[in-house]
Amino acid sequence: MAFSSGFLKDRIVIQNRKAAEAGKFGIDSDGPEYEDVCCLHANVDWQRGKSAMREGALDVYGVVIVRMRWNSIVTRDCRLQCEGVTYQIQSLHADRQENTLQITATEIVK
Repeated sequence: MAFSSGFLKDRIVIQNRKAAEAGKFGIDSDGPEYEDVCCLHANVDWQRGKSAMREGALDVYGVVIVRMRWNSIVTRDCRLQCEGVTYQIQSLHADRQENTLQITATEIVK
């Protein structure tokens, strides 16, 4: 059962990691870099409930749940950007037959 288009009201940018580059102190010594790949429609919602309370440690920042239609672009190594905030994927559940993709992501604080 795919998500309806009215449910997918947010736009997110998918970022993939660039190829490793040799820096002054070795490969990726300056840190990995990411580039924008595409923009997709999704539903972004804050994590709620008992699991959010258990993860409510001081070092945990914004945790969101992202739901979208299945695609082959999004992998666990991608980053998501929504409304100027960048998120790192923690868990990804994809079901091609159901045409759904659900992601739990944590805000990256620089």
